[in-house]
Amino acid sequence: MEINQLEPAEIVRDEMGAWSHPDYCTYLDKHHANEESISKKDWDEMLRYFNIETVIFFLESSVSSDDWEIMMDECDISKWNPIAPNGFFLIDIHFGEDDAYALFAREIREVEVA
Repeated sequence: MEINQLEPAEIVRDEMGAWSHPDYCTYLDKHHANEESISKKDWDEMLRYFNIETVIFFLESSVSSDDWEIMMDECDISKWNPIAPNGFFLIDIHFGEDDAYALFAREIREVEVA
């Protein structure tokens, strides 16, 4: 099984505060170009390909309702700096249909159970 371990990359957010990991973008462009969304099966395959697990944070649950409204109205999440959970790194921060989101990933680690 080929694994292409996804590693952290330099984050340079655009003027609206959005950014995507370049390897993540390349994978999506190669395998899912012109698709609005991907299936759970395809998502799971991408996780396997990169040997990662992910967690997502939404802007609405991370900031005050006033700040959320301002950022969404202005289409500007540059002031939102979600903190990655322990061991995770940012791979995508963008606007979705109804909210902005930050997607974090970390390498899947083998866990031994005693």
